[in-house]
Amino acid sequence: MTSQELNKFLDTNKSIECSDHEEAEQLCFRNKALAWYKNNPESSTAIKYWKMEQMSEPELMEEINRGLHVEGITRITGYFTKISSWNPGKLAELHDRRKFNI
Repeated sequence: MTSQELNKFLDTNKSIECSDHEEAEQLCFRNKALAWYKNNPESSTAIKYWKMEQMSEPELMEEINRGLHVEGITRITGYFTKISSWNPGKLAELHDRRKFNI
């Protein structure tokens, strides 16, 4: 990925922050849309310059979000559903549920 492609990527993805650490020869990325980065202001994903040259935009996005974008899934009456598609009332109902260990 060239510097022009990186700038285009950052313009397209406004939630991604990038900082340059020349002494370590790496770029550090943060996705402000993910809770992990919101709750850990000092964390970032570091990618070496040489590796950046070989990456495409989808590969960079995957590397930044690796293991951090997790979809919540629940099982109600035998069906699995993603909770990201639920309306606010249903999400509130989910948070009100009590969990028991038997």
